[in-house]
Amino acid sequence: MKKVLLISFEYPTGKSYCGGVGQIVEQSRDALLAIGYETYVLISSGFARKDPVKLLLPDDSIKRYPSLGAFLRDYDWCNFGYIIHHFVNWTKELKKIAIQKRRKPKIIYHFHSILRREKDSGFRTLNHFLCNQEKMIELADRIVCPSTYEYDNFIRYFPSFIDKVVVIENTIEAFSAEKNKIEEIRNKHKIKNNDIVSLYVGRLERIKGAHILLKEAPKILREHRHLKIFFVGRSLEKDLYKKLLSLCRLYPEQFFYKKFLDKKELFQYYYLSDIYINSSLSESFSLSTHESALCNNALLLNQLPVLEKFKDAALFFDANVGDFSEKYGVLIRNHALRKKLSMRASAIANKFIKNNIFKDNLCKLLSSFSVESKI
Repeated sequence: MKKVLLISFEYPTGKSYCGGVGQIVEQSRDALLAIGYETYVLISSGFARKDPVKLLLPDDSIKRYPSLGAFLRDYDWCNFGYIIHHFVNWTKELKKIAIQKRRKPKIIYHFHSILRREKDSGFRTLNHFLCNQEKMIELADRIVCPSTYEYDNFIRYFPSFIDKVVVIENTIEAFSAEKNKIEEIRNKHKIKNNDIVSLYVGRLERIKGAHILLKEAPKILREHRHLKIFFVGRSLEKDLYKKLLSLCRLYPEQFFYKKFLDKKELFQYYYLSDIYINSSLSESFSLSTHESALCNNALLLNQLPVLEKFKDAALFFDANVGDFSEKYGVLIRNHALRKKLSMRASAIANKFIKNNIFKDNLCKLLSSFSVESKI
């Protein structure tokens, strides 16, 4: 049955927050529609059956339901040939499907990070997320890893499920530069020709390393009056949000906060920027790093294994050593280094896009179930 249900806690519909998960759900939906699958997206930020849900239909219209139960009155789980879960909601519901004897959909768990790994690294991971992820891994027919790096982590943590896991590396949706829009942004924020523009894209959260930039920003902004920093991302930690607002007040012509930018507009900020900062302490793939590299940014990256593909094409710092501001200052002052690194990073990002076969791999994954049924 060529009918697919994607499940996600976020999706890029309307002017609202959308992180990496929502972007990959969107890419998956577009890919599945393009190869002929009737594709739906079930969206909810809740975990209880009573929580409201939205359903994005193949024709781009949206149905709203007051609860999961109301949705299931219109769409039984078994109406679908495949259910692709992009996070860890409703494991009890999906377990019911897995154990029933009648015809049932194939369940695919497309995960975005190993939550046990994040907990072991000292990050605050809610227990119900952690438990639900491990339940999903157990009940899924197939498990999708977003990168070879996370595949290695998966095998280390869950070796008994090696026969169910596949790698489908994330993909990127790119947008062209718009000179008029870029000039509009320049004028709005009084960006001069000799100014250096720097960009951070990510949640306002410690796991994303936001606290590193916020801590060092006052010193860096005082030392480099021609520096402009744009911080783009949803606020999740109150103490960090207060620091961010304080920086906006103290440096109104140098530090700017954008809670949300739609993807096309965000790309204009990428093109405008000279330096991209990824101070994250945990990444499975990092869409924003690839996107900024594509737009000719010099990269300032924390030393994470998943970003090793940008070795010799970025300036790396070690958050444990505290050399962030030192490396940042080097990039700000050295135009030749910025140009060299940005060219190398752009070449890596362009090669990645050219060789990426996300749609083909997704099609092969679904087709593999048909092959198994014939054996």
